This record gives sequence, structure tokens and C-alpha cells, in this order.
Amino acid sequence: MQLSDLLNNNDNREIDLSKTRIKVTNFMDNQYQQLKYLANTSPLQSVSYDNVRVKTSPNNSIEDKTIRQLQAKEYVRIIDDCINSLDKIQATVFKGKIIQHLPGYRIEELTGYMHTRLHYYYNVSCVEFAKKLSLVTDIDLIVYK
Repeated sequence: MQLSDLLNNNDNREIDLSKTRIKVTNFMDNQYQQLKYLANTSPLQSVSYDNVRVKTSPNNSIEDKTIRQLQAKEYVRIIDDCINSLDKIQATVFKGKIIQHLPGYRIEELTGYMHTRLHYYYNVSCVEFAKKLSLVTDIDLIVYK
């Protein structure tokens, strides 16, 4: 395997900025929130002896829930690493718009950029996030023209 294969540099297709942004936003609003919830819930349940029935099962539901929780924690960690690896302005815009849901004027105050430039950085940060995420996971949020 060559470096270009590893880094996927052979793809010369043009990325659709607005559709990629929409896909990233939907992912962060839905799947990322579900992963965070799953990562922070306890798979263990309290024992109840009411109406006890013996249930035989070939699988262990507590073990399955624990494994799912660990996988969700790993995905959340990787996603957070991808966000934090963006450059400072991109990370500020990305976190402000998608994670913190700050109004535009607040992000303008944080970055010093006006609406048009923030929109540009928002598109670029979503594309950069999607590229980084697709390099390290099986999650592909990039939309091509």
C-alpha cells in the first residue's frame, strides 16, 4: 500500500460544500447526540425479583450493552478529536454553530469575522471535519458534485 492510497489522495472529485455541511450538521444533531447519550448511560440495571422467570438466551444482553457503550465512547472520542484538530477559527465556528448553537452575532464576537466570512468558515470547517472523520472511521459525510 502506498501513502497516496492510505491518505486517499487519488480522489479528484469536487466536494459539494453546502450539501456536505448539511450532512455534517444532520450527523452532529442526530447520530452524534445519540452516541453521546449511549456513551454516558449505564448498561447495568438494578435487580428486580418480582415475577422472576428464567430466561435462557444465547447472548448476554448486559455484555452487549457494555460493548455498545464502549464503542460509542470510542466514536465520541474520535469525533471530538476531529473537531479539536481543526484550526482555531474553524473549530470556533464549528463548535459555536453546531455544538453550542450560538447565535451568529456571538460567533462574530468570538472570531472577529462578519457573517459572510463566517459562512465560508462554516462550510470549510464542515468539509475539513468530514475529511478527517472519514480518514479515521467508517463514517463518510462527504458529498461530491
